[in-house]
Amino acid sequence: MEETTRNTSREDLERQFQVIQDDITKLSKLLCDIGDEKAGEKRDAALAEAAELLEKSRSKINEGKLKARQAASSIEDYVHKQPVQSALIAAGVGFLVGMITRR
Repeated sequence: MEETTRNTSREDLERQFQVIQDDITKLSKLLCDIGDEKAGEKRDAALAEAAELLEKSRSKINEGKLKARQAASSIEDYVHKQPVQSALIAAGVGFLVGMITRR
């Protein structure tokens, strides 16, 4: 009888260990799934922020191009309206740049 009780106790203990082992496996998988989900959320958030920054950068570049075109157009109009004064200003700037670069 004592032998039967030992076998039963051992079998019960082995079943309990197996249940615990299965629970640990399930818990590990659940934790991995949660970690993957969180990582995916963080990745998605980072990609969304990067896309937003890229769009803002493109917008600023386009604004800069527009301002540069407007400035060039403004300078061009000034040169057409006052060619002599523009030539004198250009000569003066060229002279100053030449003086600065000689040193």
